[in-house]
Amino acid sequence: MFVGVLLLLLLCHIAFLDVAKRRILNFSVAIVFVLGGLNLIFKDVSWMLTDWSVAAISCLAVFGFFYLFYAFGVMGGGDVKLAAGLAFCLGLEQFFWVWVVSVVFAVAYGLVWKLLTTIELTYGLFPFNFSKDGVHRFVPYGALMCVSVFIVIYTGA
Repeated sequence: MFVGVLLLLLLCHIAFLDVAKRRILNFSVAIVFVLGGLNLIFKDVSWMLTDWSVAAISCLAVFGFFYLFYAFGVMGGGDVKLAAGLAFCLGLEQFFWVWVVSVVFAVAYGLVWKLLTTIELTYGLFPFNFSKDGVHRFVPYGALMCVSVFIVIYTGA
């Protein structure tokens, strides 16, 4: 249970940093992998994987799939590594649902962002600055994946 609580607290930290600074630290992703490995050894948390081979295959499959998004500039490298770490902890089936929920959130976030930029262009009233160094990455996908983990665990998908 302790490993699961630490993982969820770490995901809160990662989500906050991704929203606030648009960065996912390599150190944080490494801790996700360490916590997943600890659960594989001690089999402490029921909603995390307990088989090394499934964890490795899940991690590699998700990393390969999400690397395509990174290669085309749709997603940042930290998002790809976080996705691989979550797949290592959760497995392909649970990670699939995390991905589905986070895509729904990303679409909703993008629509709200589009609405806010339309208001800004029309009325000149835009209280937020979503650009980092002049590059508009308006969907903090890592944060949405972290929130989606909570939803998937809570609903038991």
